[in-house]
Amino acid sequence: MNLFRRFVRSHELLIALSLVLVVNAVFVGCIHSGILPHKLYYYGRFLLLGSTLGTVVLIGSGFSGVFALLRPMLKWRISPWWYLLAFTWAASMCTLTLMGKVAFTQASLSILRPDLSVILMPAVAVTIFVGSFVGEIVWVSYAIRKLSARFTPFIGSQIVGVVWTLWWMPMVLLNVGVFPDLPPLALLVSMLGIAAMCSFVYHHTRSGIAVLILQMMVNSSSVIFPVIPHTGGIGTFVAYGIVYYTAVVLLYLRFGPKPILPSKASEPEIMAAGQAQ
Repeated sequence: MNLFRRFVRSHELLIALSLVLVVNAVFVGCIHSGILPHKLYYYGRFLLLGSTLGTVVLIGSGFSGVFALLRPMLKWRISPWWYLLAFTWAASMCTLTLMGKVAFTQASLSILRPDLSVILMPAVAVTIFVGSFVGEIVWVSYAIRKLSARFTPFIGSQIVGVVWTLWWMPMVLLNVGVFPDLPPLALLVSMLGIAAMCSFVYHHTRSGIAVLILQMMVNSSSVIFPVIPHTGGIGTFVAYGIVYYTAVVLLYLRFGPKPILPSKASEPEIMAAGQAQ
């Protein structure tokens, strides 16, 4: 047992990320084939995501490791400007994308008007909260934090963005519980930008609450504004992902954390930052 635990501890991140992909793919496949009822999907995917990570961390690091997953949620004393950024970032990116659409395609200005009807449905609001809460713990407070100890925060976020996209792929390919017609490559660009922004906010604040708000607003804005394929068209979704990703890269270039790309000279600094976390 001790040998198994040491093995899990030594390869905890790789095991955790691999398992969340496998478990989710099996779960979505069972939903799609009718083995499991579809009603389990809405919260089940997030509960599986969180419980899979929690189980791996419990085996590898014990209860202290599990409690450490929730510690960033206790940090709320940060500058109000970070909360303002978290609340407005995604909506700003949607608005900027749609303004470009109006300018270049002569689309109606009405597309800039937010539609709150769906987001105000209790079931939708709860799903967004649960998904954002579990996502913050798994992808940001755990995975990005761990990877940032070996790579730069930006590169760590890009690795997570790829894995995060792979986590979505069974739902996209089987069209289970997701917006229809999501192009995989455009989804990847979008998730890379989202992961990078989460890493940016987390690195500067170490606050899980700030990232939670950021994630809730990202998930809400895609419903409020017509930027996804079935409301705004595939072209709009592609443009949104590019605008979001470009804006995040500009934030890194201006405010850090730097270096964005790893170098031999920066490795000691990265390792020291990771140990400090």
